[in-house]
This record gives sequence, structure tokens and C-alpha cells, in this order.
Amino acid sequence: MADAAVDLGATNLFSLGAEFHAQSSETEPFSTEELALTSTGDKACTNDHDAGTNYSARYKYCGSDLVGDLSTIASSFGGVTNSILVTGMDIDFPGPGAQPEITMTGHNHDVNAHEAGSNPPNTFNISGIIPEASVGVPSLIVSAGESASTASRSSASLSFALNHIDKEGNAGHFVGESITCRCDLSVDYEGNAGAMTAGAWLQILVALSDANEDTDTSSVSAHQYIDAS
Repeated sequence: MADAAVDLGATNLFSLGAEFHAQSSETEPFSTEELALTSTGDKACTNDHDAGTNYSARYKYCGSDLVGDLSTIASSFGGVTNSILVTGMDIDFPGPGAQPEITMTGHNHDVNAHEAGSNPPNTFNISGIIPEASVGVPSLIVSAGESASTASRSSASLSFALNHIDKEGNAGHFVGESITCRCDLSVDYEGNAGAMTAGAWLQILVALSDANEDTDTSSVSAHQYIDAS
């Protein structure tokens, strides 16, 4: 018997540019079920409503200007792209010499879907946080240990998320709004990262690790908030 005709390949769900190569993609329908029971607790009837789809896609980046190539995704985070309202983006810098990895998440509704040009929810300009990276681990926060050449970045990540509020009306999805955009930062170092220059970062926490069988390492976590455009 011949092999089944099953597709192989990931889909560029968020319509990113040619420098972004989709590694995996997922679409997952959602809905709310209302259940009515009989007098003895069995199902009498059900009704599904508020249906839509959640989307996610993971990419590897092969360009030289990450923030520039993200274009309006970075300058208008939370907007609608390819009929998907973007609600999250993780950017990982896995290590020296490695390409950045980007994971996008979003959703839309079957009824009264979010649209780019029709009273869209708030967007947020996050382009000032994303580096002009190509490969390796870029500088995302200033470390005293790096300045003194006693530490070196080994991996890092930026995680952008917003609080998206959807409300249903009698005919289905009625309105959606996005607030409180936050970026979480994580950086790992070989050596002691030392003190940090805060800039716009809040709640900067530096963890140190040393052992008798390996060199010292450290990690930094912090976050910041981005105002609506």
C-alpha cells in the first residue's frame, strides 16, 4: 500500500516576512457550551456559543535586523495581522551563534471578528525593547559583570503579553479591548552578572550559582510595562 497523502510543513499564520521561517503552527477552535439538565440530572439540551479560533506559530529568524523585520508587529503589538488579533510574542535567544526563535499567539471570533481597520483594540509600540539582532545573545540590560569582563551572556528571552478582554453580546462576540502590556526579561550569564543598570526595567532580580565542579553562573529577571499607543 502506498504512503498516505499527509502534508508536511508549518504555516506562516501571522504573515511574517521572508526572513522568518515557520517551524510549527497550531489552530485550535474554542467555544462555550451551555448545558441544561433534566430533573434527574441527565442532559436535556446543550448550546454552543461564542466560537472562535486560537492560533500559535513558532519561527526561526534568518535576517540581520529583527526589530526592523518585525515591522508593524513591533510598532503596533496587539493589532490584527492576517485576520488574527496578536495577544502574545516570545523571543528567545538560545545561545551564542544561534538564530533567534519567535513564538506568536493570537485569536479571533467567528461572529463580529476583530478587524484591523474597524475600531480595533489598543496597540502597543514595543519596538524600543526588541534589539537589532541576527545571531547570538544581544544586550538587553546593562550588566556590571559584562562591563568588567567577568560575565558573558549565554541565553536570553523577551516575553510580551497583554490583557485582552472580550465581551459577548446577545448575537455573539460584541467587543474586545486590550490593556496592560507587559514585557518579561530573562538573561542567563556565564560568570557573575553583578549589578544591573535599571533603565525602564522593574523588579530586577539577580540569582547567583556556584559549585565545586563548574564555573559560576548567574541569571537576571525583570519586567516593564508599555503604554497603549
